[in-house]
Amino acid sequence: MSKTPKKKTSSSSLVASSPGHSPKKEASSVVSASESPEESKKSLISLWPEWSDTEVNAEKWDAAKASKDSKLFDDPEGKVELPASLRVHTWKRPSEYILNKTPVVVENEAAFDLTSANEHLVSSELMRWVISELYILWKVCNTGEEKTISTETVPNIWKPWEHIYSLCKAVKDHMPLYNAYGKYVIKLYWMGSWRKITVDDMLPFDKDDNLLLPATMNQSELWPMLLTKGILKLASTDIPVSGSGREFGEFTVIHCLTGWIPEIIPLKSWYTGKIWEFLRDNIPQFQLEEESSEETTTADLTTTDSNVNEIKSESPTVLKSRESATRKNKVDDQDRKTIQPKAAIHAKNRSFNPYNESIRSVFLSLPMGV
Repeated sequence: MSKTPKKKTSSSSLVASSPGHSPKKEASSVVSASESPEESKKSLISLWPEWSDTEVNAEKWDAAKASKDSKLFDDPEGKVELPASLRVHTWKRPSEYILNKTPVVVENEAAFDLTSANEHLVSSELMRWVISELYILWKVCNTGEEKTISTETVPNIWKPWEHIYSLCKAVKDHMPLYNAYGKYVIKLYWMGSWRKITVDDMLPFDKDDNLLLPATMNQSELWPMLLTKGILKLASTDIPVSGSGREFGEFTVIHCLTGWIPEIIPLKSWYTGKIWEFLRDNIPQFQLEEESSEETTTADLTTTDSNVNEIKSESPTVLKSRESATRKNKVDDQDRKTIQPKAAIHAKNRSFNPYNESIRSVFLSLPMGV
């Protein structure tokens, strides 16, 4: 009897999904068994749809489903991938850790602080870049009349929360609102066009219950976490060079928020000339303001005349006390000159302890060779 040969499973028919991630709706990924983890990660890239105001305006947001008995929105792409330096212990909805008030997307429109509450995120290179480049854009685009940059793709007053849409229309100066159903849309620039990136409001926490996404001092304000989740999706498509020790490759937060193409100048010895030219072109040169000689002479004469008049008007008793005070000061100066060398020798022989609590210094570290 001849056995029917078993049909071989083609390696190209294997569908990969990263740990903890559900299969993607918008783009399925086909990976061969011989691919490395980095190659399989490249193949898990979602092709997010191009931005459409009409589509966003027609969004129902499913707010009616946001009841205790209904299932809340879960991102069909699964949990967002965080940098390896951040260990996720659990995921929570805003309503699960904000108990004393209703969460909001934006509370303070005048300013924001993303450093005070995020010291535990400093270990992550990507999180440092997210926080710093949000600050850079806020300062560069909101400098008023002195702004010298083009704002063709970014409005004159740039607000980071205007990249977020929820329970609102895609109009100028829109304000995203808290969606109890947990569905939000983020507008970011990727692959030559603005993209519609959908996220949920599941937030990661470590074992010490620290939020692993940037937040303001008011943790019930959700815009930094939601915007960062969208940014992390784009950053996860950029694979760093093997062995570089970096968390991402050439990805920049400013590019995905504006569409601008930044020029990156590494702080290396062979770029010293270019760095110096950049600093000279962009940093104002300090110049000492010189007073005219006529103004200086007039001021000195006025001061001298006023002093002479004061001395003439003083009584003999006041003059005598002034002379005795002057003699006493001379004696004190001579005593200091005698004592100072001994004090200097003592200070010189004293060993310097960089960990002395009474010494508070700030050191600026630059790469070697710069």
